[in-house]
Amino acid sequence: MKCPFCGKEMRQGKLRTRGDNYFIPNGCITPTIYTKKSMDKAGAILISSDVFSASYKSNWQTAFLCENCRKAIIDF
Repeated sequence: MKCPFCGKEMRQGKLRTRGDNYFIPNGCITPTIYTKKSMDKAGAILISSDVFSASYKSNWQTAFLCENCRKAIIDF
């Protein structure tokens, strides 16, 4: 998917939320324990600290991330 803001290719993956919020690119295996070290090793990208924790969903569906614009498009 192309970024609607800058036109560059976006990375597809999933947004995982448990304490901190991470984008996990497709093809990366999500660790069972969410530590900074294990998430870095898995190729996860920290989105923000605990911004979505009030949400009733702990795992979102498909997400696209533009690292250039620092924007995400997320299905829910």
